[in-house]
Amino acid sequence: MIRQTGNDSDTQTDGDTATDGNQAETCPEVCAMLGVFALYWRIDACIEDTVDLPDLSRTECHVLVRLGTPCRMGELARMLQTVPSSVTTAADRLERQGLIRRSRDPQDRRAWLLSLTPDGAAKRQYLVEAMTDLFQRISGLDPEEIKQFAALSAKIHDTVIKADAKPRRKE
Repeated sequence: MIRQTGNDSDTQTDGDTATDGNQAETCPEVCAMLGVFALYWRIDACIEDTVDLPDLSRTECHVLVRLGTPCRMGELARMLQTVPSSVTTAADRLERQGLIRRSRDPQDRRAWLLSLTPDGAAKRQYLVEAMTDLFQRISGLDPEEIKQFAALSAKIHDTVIKADAKPRRKE
């Protein structure tokens, strides 16, 4: 376990005091990334056991969670850091299941808005509650720390989204 204690020479790993040779491995930025990776990997490993929705893919779950308010498909793809065709495929399946509806964007009739149906809103609520419980159990953070982490994560997310015009992955 790597712990950042405020001073690079005070960083501890598995009970041993790190030497100056470990400074690059345990700087605050690397500690933050390792913590985020560990949290992601653990949540990813547990989510299928916790969230019992076998009829939904991971991308479909992400779409439902993001659709708290109606959203254009292109904007949703940008927020999810995926290609538009992935959102289109997920939207097609979610629409067939009666969880979302498509409507023309009144501000741009060429664009489509996705919104939740009542059944979709119920599934979204279930997902949000399950994810909240899972995050609280896995993260080890208290409610105040969760608020701080959420604020910092939102800032990071917004920065990444603004800087990255091209999606990096396709599901």
